[in-house]
Amino acid sequence: MARMTNFKSDHVYDLIIIGGGITGAGVARDAALRGLSTLLIEKGDFSSGVSSKSTRLIHGGLRYLANFEVDLVAESLRERSILRRLAPYLIRPIPISIPIYKQDAHGRAIVSVGIRLYDFLSREKDIPHYATYGRDRTLEYEPRLNPDGLTGSALFYDNQIILPERLVVENITSARDNGASVYNYVRAEQIQERDNGVVLMARDVFTGEVLTARTKVVVNAAGPWVDTVRRAGGIDSAPMIYPTKGIHLILPRLTERALFISSRDGRMFFIIPFGENSLVGTTDTKYADDLDNVHANREDVNYLLTESRRILPGTSLTKEAIYYTYAGIRPLAFAGRSESKISRKHRVVREGKTGSIITIAGGKYTTYRNMAKDTLDTVCTALGVRSSCVTNTTPFPGGLPVEYDEYMSAAVPELALRYQVSPESVSHLIGLYGARAEAVLEMAKDERPLGERISPESRDVYAQVLYSVREEEARTVSDIILRRMHLGITASRGLPQAERIAEVAGRELGWSKEETRHQVEEFQKEIQKGAAFQKP
Repeated sequence: MARMTNFKSDHVYDLIIIGGGITGAGVARDAALRGLSTLLIEKGDFSSGVSSKSTRLIHGGLRYLANFEVDLVAESLRERSILRRLAPYLIRPIPISIPIYKQDAHGRAIVSVGIRLYDFLSREKDIPHYATYGRDRTLEYEPRLNPDGLTGSALFYDNQIILPERLVVENITSARDNGASVYNYVRAEQIQERDNGVVLMARDVFTGEVLTARTKVVVNAAGPWVDTVRRAGGIDSAPMIYPTKGIHLILPRLTERALFISSRDGRMFFIIPFGENSLVGTTDTKYADDLDNVHANREDVNYLLTESRRILPGTSLTKEAIYYTYAGIRPLAFAGRSESKISRKHRVVREGKTGSIITIAGGKYTTYRNMAKDTLDTVCTALGVRSSCVTNTTPFPGGLPVEYDEYMSAAVPELALRYQVSPESVSHLIGLYGARAEAVLEMAKDERPLGERISPESRDVYAQVLYSVREEEARTVSDIILRRMHLGITASRGLPQAERIAEVAGRELGWSKEETRHQVEEFQKEIQKGAAFQKP
């Protein structure tokens, strides 16, 4: 590979972060903005773990009110408001309907009280308020719903993030731009606490090179792999993570409005418009197998299909209709009798012989920024320094200079005219890169083929391939398609275009013909994981 991993061997970092999902990326950004010398390493690609396997919502967690976790909901809604203000190009409000049936555990009165409290706790007063509807009005809005036993519905608003991977990239880019060193494909192997600090030994996944770095503090933000990192640091106490698995199905469009559904066993799941398709999920089951080989199985898929058919009986909810699946592990920090009722709260713990290993466990995607803040406050205490968190007010690299709607109304026609592309293409790129979309358009202008649309399923262009390599740390075809671009969430996932994308990336990264072919093959293998439930 073209990149040379280069730790500062003669330097003692203030902190080294292990884990490049949303939590680790958020910790790195917070640390860099506080002026701390920071190194982040991730054993795979950034956001290649659970951060890219969510239901793709920035939400307050309405269902947590049923567990009486009002504080968690209030925290989530506060963070939802902050993130939407900082990244409106990635995060957009979405109306969600809760169909209510006679046999449901919670009737219309209870659901109405719940969404009223949810609305009261929300700080986003520009989002429309909740509403409740009777049976007939509900069927007018969503005629595909099963009418048998339907008593009405409730409507509330949350926020959708089509590409949560992009928010990880924004945090990683911000951390790097503010002085942090960030490396994907570097695996932590051993953590040694010493009287004068900590020594980290790691390995470059591609070259096999052994790397050593010194630091004052290690932050373990490895998500589901938290206990693996703890063992690497000599911590042999009881496991901290209680892993549960959640899966999602991508199918042809089922509804025009997002649905939040109560299943017969009391669990809740979503059916959400997802571009031209629908996203169905999630499950919540105990998991004790290989953390690096997680996929949906028949039981997972059958559960979601069966429950969805009960609500939408006239739709094509079959295994054959599924475009692909994805699955991830929740790194829960607490245990409980029922997986779906386990708290999503986080905890920050100082560990190790000298207290130099700080572990952040639990939490949820929406609250990552506050999790990072709590972690950095603990780091600063360990370092004996004072600093304040500014991640709630500091713009992301793609941050817009004015309000989203105002920016779009001015920038879309101006950029479309200047770069001779369609307004739809400009809107698409702004929705991925924010204000950085202009840099992608500039790259496309410099070389005519880079402005070509890659696939009829997406408005992505080949300039994004080059941009992801040059500016966003992408190192493989999978990194580019699945975690930097929109193409990776379409029905085909970019499989027909993988060879051409590999050629564009390979010229920039210096790949041989053999390496280019290998990259395509590895991408094909990763895509196959989405069909691991074995369609009959």
